[in-house]
Amino acid sequence: MEKFDLLIKVLRDLQTAGILKHIVLVGSWCQDFYRHLYGNPVEIPAARTLDADLLIPRRLPSNVQGNIFEIMEKNRFAIETDYPSGYQRFTHPDLKIEFLTDPGSKPDEQVYRFKQLGITAQELRYMAIPLTYRRTVTFDDLSLTIPEPEAFALHKLIVCCLRKKPEKAVKDAETARGMLLFFERKSHHVKRLHEIYAEFPRGWKKRVENGLKKIGRELPR
Repeated sequence: MEKFDLLIKVLRDLQTAGILKHIVLVGSWCQDFYRHLYGNPVEIPAARTLDADLLIPRRLPSNVQGNIFEIMEKNRFAIETDYPSGYQRFTHPDLKIEFLTDPGSKPDEQVYRFKQLGITAQELRYMAIPLTYRRTVTFDDLSLTIPEPEAFALHKLIVCCLRKKPEKAVKDAETARGMLLFFERKSHHVKRLHEIYAEFPRGWKKRVENGLKKIGRELPR
């Protein structure tokens, strides 16, 4: 099965279970939905990854119940569990799906158990960005939440300097550069980019500046 079709199938099952509206799709697959929204601009490349990341907020309403574990098994994903942390990865020959969450103010990143959803998720810093700055888009019969494109670009500028694997750092930097090129001469995107940046704490702004230095650009004006 084509990896995009498999991702859509999983998202549909999550929507049917009433879970998808609480999840934010993050990572490279967002680019396919930005391309869909904005007419396939050349600056935004299509996703070329086997990995899909789904972000869950720590504070879910108590009435949100479901079994993501069963949904993944239904779609023939193998479940890999890391011991002793209990972190679960879901792998398929065509796609790997991981669930993430934000650690909040905690100084370290651990594994968080979503008992009401039947899975664990990896805590990652800076996930507050896509959780805070997000929008809902429609794709066929799906109602999907993704980061605002401007927040997506700023997040990539931050993480491209934090990646331990050089190939992922390069990919994030190229993605950020492409998004900034797309925003140029589009006043509403430029305005929103600076609005979000202005709300960042000082430390995040410094990391954005480091990312801009890495790609040799400034925020478009």
